[in-house]
Amino acid sequence: MIREILISILLIVGALLIFLSGLGLMRFSDALCRSHALAKASTCGICLMLAALVFALNNEISGLKIFLVMTFTLLTIPLAGHLTAQLVYRHEQGSLKPSSRSKTGSSSGGS
Repeated sequence: MIREILISILLIVGALLIFLSGLGLMRFSDALCRSHALAKASTCGICLMLAALVFALNNEISGLKIFLVMTFTLLTIPLAGHLTAQLVYRHEQGSLKPSSRSKTGSSSGGS
């Protein structure tokens, strides 16, 4: 009984956070605010929903796999949001310059 209530609460709060993440993505005006809202709320929402899945399955092997998915989620989504925000910030500041590797130089091998 308590387990089902805990699972329901985790699922509802996780779904609410993901909904608020999408709402923030549509409502905020600039890309930095949108990236922040998307990265924070969706990461927490996904992890809460995965935690509910761990309690619902009640299996050690499945719990370990879901824990690995949660770890990967906690590492990658905020990192992608940070890199996206950093790219937007540099682009808005005008300091985004092409790298020297992208320029094709016609240097002869020397004969």
